[in-house]
Amino acid sequence: MPVELIKNPLKLCRIIGEEVSSTVVEEDINVPDVSPDVYKILYPSARVIIKDSETAGDKVMIDGQVLINILYAADSEGRPLNCINISADFNHPIEMPGVKPRMKEWIDAVVQHVECKIINSRKVRIRVIMDINCMVEDIFDMELPTDARGSSDIQVLKESLNAKELTGLTKDKYTIKEEMEMGSDKPAVDEVLKTDFKASVKNCETMEGKLQINGILCFTMLYKSMDAGSVESYEGEIPFSEYIEIPEAESNMDSTADLQLKDCYVDVSENEEGENKKISINANMDLTGKTYKDAEPEIISDLYSPASELNIEKLSYEFNEFMGRGNSSTVLKESINIKPKSPEVEKVCCMDAKVIVNEVKVMDDKVAVEGIVDVDCIYTSSFSGEPMNVLKEQYPFKAVLDMDNVKTEMYAKAACKVENISFSVLSSTVIDFRIIINTVVDVYKKKTKKIIDKVEEKEGIALDYNTLPAVTVYVVGKNDTLWKVAKKYNTTVDAIAKLNKIENPDNIHEGDKILIMKNMRLSGK
Repeated sequence: MPVELIKNPLKLCRIIGEEVSSTVVEEDINVPDVSPDVYKILYPSARVIIKDSETAGDKVMIDGQVLINILYAADSEGRPLNCINISADFNHPIEMPGVKPRMKEWIDAVVQHVECKIINSRKVRIRVIMDINCMVEDIFDMELPTDARGSSDIQVLKESLNAKELTGLTKDKYTIKEEMEMGSDKPAVDEVLKTDFKASVKNCETMEGKLQINGILCFTMLYKSMDAGSVESYEGEIPFSEYIEIPEAESNMDSTADLQLKDCYVDVSENEEGENKKISINANMDLTGKTYKDAEPEIISDLYSPASELNIEKLSYEFNEFMGRGNSSTVLKESINIKPKSPEVEKVCCMDAKVIVNEVKVMDDKVAVEGIVDVDCIYTSSFSGEPMNVLKEQYPFKAVLDMDNVKTEMYAKAACKVENISFSVLSSTVIDFRIIINTVVDVYKKKTKKIIDKVEEKEGIALDYNTLPAVTVYVVGKNDTLWKVAKKYNTTVDAIAKLNKIENPDNIHEGDKILIMKNMRLSGK
C-alpha cells in the first residue's frame, strides 16, 4: 500500500544574489529662456527615483528617473544665485544568474558623483554617476512532512525544525500632505532654488492584520527672498504614522519596515497677509512591511515499515533565515575649514550630506559598517566678485551595531541615511556641523535542510521470516539510538522497550545489551 505524506508549508526566503551596478546619466541642458546666462556652476546635485523594477530570466530590469538640480552664479551684476531643474529617465538591466520572473527585488540607488560643465553661457552638460544596489529574494514554501498514512505498521520519527517564518509581505503607497506657515523670522519667498527631502522609519509594530509604521519626513528649502534677493533656507519636520494591511500579521510578531521616497514637491503661496509664506508639502513614498514568527513545527525526520522496505526520497532546501534587524544612530561632529584664498564665510545658506558605504563586516555579536560622508556647504561671502560659494569635504564614517547571536559567517545587508544636519558658523573660516546618520542592518544565516519528499514501498522485495534467528542479542554501539536498532531489525521502539524493560527509550548507553526476539520482527508486536 503506498505511503502518503501529509505536508504543511513553511514560507521562507532564499537570497538569489546581490549586485551593485554602476550607471551614468548624461544630458546636455539648455538654460531656460527666462533664466539668466551661466557664469559659474556652484552646486549640481541629483536624486534618483526608482519608478519600476521587474525580475526576468537571469536579470532585473529597472526603470528610474534622475531629478537634477543645478545651482549656478548668473552672469549678471552681483552674480546672483539661480537654478536649473530637469529630470532624465533611464533604463538599466542588472545581470544576476538564477533570477526568475515573480521573484522579489529590492532596489536602492546611491548617487556617487555629479559633475557639471559649461558648454556655453546658455548650455551645460550634466553627468550623474550612480550605483544601483539590487538584492533578489525567492520567497517559497518549504513543504514539511508532518505525518504519514497508508500503512498500518508505518513507524515515524519526528524532530522540531527551528526557523523564522516569513508570515507576511506587503508593499503600499503613502502620501504626506502638509501645510505650514513660515514664521516672522523668515523673509517671504520669491523663488525656490532647491528642495531636499529625507525620510526614515523610526519604529514599527505588528497588530492583528496590520503593521503600524512610524517615521519622520525632513525637508529643506533653499530660496531667494523678497528681501533684496537674499538667499535663505527653511527647514521642517513632519512625523507620520501609517497602517499597512498584512492579513497574516499578529500582535508581537517580529517585523521590519522600509520606505523609498518617490516624487516630492514644495509649493509656496500667499498667506492671509499676502506674503509668500504658506508652504504646501506633498511627498510620495513606498512603504514595505514584513512580518516574521518563530516557528517550531514537528516534522518527520525518518520513517520505516517493519514488514517491508521503503524507498525514501529527500529534497535539499537552501534558505536564508532572517536573524534580525539592527538600528543605530551615529553622530558625526566635525568642522569644515575654508581653504586658503577662498572667500570667507558671511552666512551658511544650507548644508547637504550623503553617506557612501564601503564595507560591511560581520563579527560575533556585532556588525561594523564603514564608509565616507560627503559634505557640501553653500555659503555667502562679503566678496562681491564671488558672493556665492561651495565647500566640499569628505569624512570617514563608522557605525558598530551590537546584535546578539550574530556570527562571522553570516551575511549582512546595510543601508545608511542622513537623518538630520545642523551647523553653526564659528568664524569667517570655520563652520561646525553635526550630522545624524541612521544605520540599518539586516542579518541572514544561510541554512541547508534535507526534507523527506516522497516515500514508496519497494516492489519485489520481501523479507524472509524463516531465515531470522530466534533470539538476537544486540550490543549498543557509539551513537546508537533505540530507533536505529528497531529500524535495523525490522521491529519497533515500543516492542524493544517493553521486552527489555527500558523506561526511557532515549536513554540507552554504549555497551548495553538489547534482546530482540524473532516474533518481534516484521511485525513490531
